[in-house]
Amino acid sequence: MLRLEDTKTLYEKSFGKAKLRFFYSHGRLEIIGNHTDHQGGVCLVSGVDLGITAAVAKNDDGAIRVISEGYAPFMFHLDELKLRKGEKGTTISLFKGVLSRMKELGYKIGGFSAALRGDLPSGSGLSSSAALEALICKIVDTLYNDGAMDPMEEAKISQYAENVFFGKPCGLLDQIGVSYGGIAYVDFGDPENVIVEPMTYTLPLRPVLVNTGGSHAGLTPLYASIPQDMFSVAHNLLGVERLADSSMREFMSRVAVPCPAVSERAKLRAQHYFDECQRVKEAYKALKEKDTGTFLQDIRFSQESSRALLANTFVPGRYDRSPQQGVDIASKIIGHGAVRIMGGGFAGSILCFVYPEDLEEFIVNMSRYYGKDNVTPLTILDGGPREVK
Repeated sequence: MLRLEDTKTLYEKSFGKAKLRFFYSHGRLEIIGNHTDHQGGVCLVSGVDLGITAAVAKNDDGAIRVISEGYAPFMFHLDELKLRKGEKGTTISLFKGVLSRMKELGYKIGGFSAALRGDLPSGSGLSSSAALEALICKIVDTLYNDGAMDPMEEAKISQYAENVFFGKPCGLLDQIGVSYGGIAYVDFGDPENVIVEPMTYTLPLRPVLVNTGGSHAGLTPLYASIPQDMFSVAHNLLGVERLADSSMREFMSRVAVPCPAVSERAKLRAQHYFDECQRVKEAYKALKEKDTGTFLQDIRFSQESSRALLANTFVPGRYDRSPQQGVDIASKIIGHGAVRIMGGGFAGSILCFVYPEDLEEFIVNMSRYYGKDNVTPLTILDGGPREVK
């Protein structure tokens, strides 16, 4: 939600009074399409009504000064865009990455001071990093380029900052969800020309995010194993670059062929990819036709596939506080709704779709397990990052 007065107060306390402009960038929800983007598949993604608000003032000294609630302030000049030792993986790396890439692409860049406040829950999977990247893009684009940047350019610059400067090898899904807002059907078949089709969400279901509280620490190898396994099937079993370059029919014709370079787990994960892409297409059609029953069925099947085939709903031996435990609990009390894991998996959040008449009771019951602060009803938010007049 917008926090205009909070950011104004923080700015003036830190930098003094100035002629301020306000900006807002929201997080994103992965509606359906678990681990399909890196293989050239399809996904449904949306913006959400939690995010980051910034109070900003332009300056002429070429300095970037940032104060953010709960974080140490920092400052650098525009002639210092190279990362210093220890900056990789920090907030400053995202600022430098966005500014560096904008400069490379011919956009004007300049100095500003900013005070930030956000309400994206830590570890929620709503992609606070993509929200911040898009916010930086919007600030610089508005202050120095008269808003010339389109959402896809913004998303690609944001991804560059996260991949190259922050050091996280993410796909483009998070950034598209933030930069476009609303709900969108995304086809990654051509990586140079990703297709984004904005849609309208009209189903009588309220999304609720439940942060199950498990730690992501030390899980990078598990996350990395999923695309590695899928690429292994594509390269060694199907002879293509990505799974999208083959088909379900071709995969099924070869899945039983002995191939020492491809594990059985990898084959199961490839099966998930082909099935999940089909589910995304069905859910896309259900959204257009306002077919709530089919949409919920696809959400349930997606969750079961993530559990049984993708195997990313909990870390082996760590069921307690896992997304799978959250799904098992929520499934008993959600009524006729549906629930699935969201994002990379292994730890973090689950996404629940709840009928309005069941919402209050569902929140109360889930809060008994996870605490009120970890059960958050959400609204799909249109529009992407913006200046708030």
